[in-house]
Amino acid sequence: MIPRILLAAATTPDAPQQNDFSWGAARERLDSWMDGATGMLPNIVVALVVIAVSYGLALLARRLVVRQTARRERDDLGRLLGGFAKATILVLGFLLAATIVIPSLKAGDLISGLGVGSVAIAFAFKDILQNWLAGLLILLR
Repeated sequence: MIPRILLAAATTPDAPQQNDFSWGAARERLDSWMDGATGMLPNIVVALVVIAVSYGLALLARRLVVRQTARRERDDLGRLLGGFAKATILVLGFLLAATIVIPSLKAGDLISGLGVGSVAIAFAFKDILQNWLAGLLILLR
């Protein structure tokens, strides 16, 4: 049963600040969303595979860095650089997966956006980043 307000809104002409509601339009919108989702399903599956592979590569890279620095008895440096390598590979894998799911998205635009955002983040976390880099330099020495 449709409420009386919805029937009145559907039969009267549009007035300012009045919203019309139509069950048919809502159903059509949901149907177009479902069609788009099923069309994008192969891209989503490939993107999930890319993320899984990049996660595996990130773990492998971290393990290799930690192993190499452990041979030189630099365990703390290895954990730090291994975590950095893992994070870098994960971000690159996510960017690649995003460009697969959204073909109009360009990696160059994302990286330039990250560049502008990194300036703002650098100013916000200036002291933390300085301390992190100082610790890295101490570990390197």
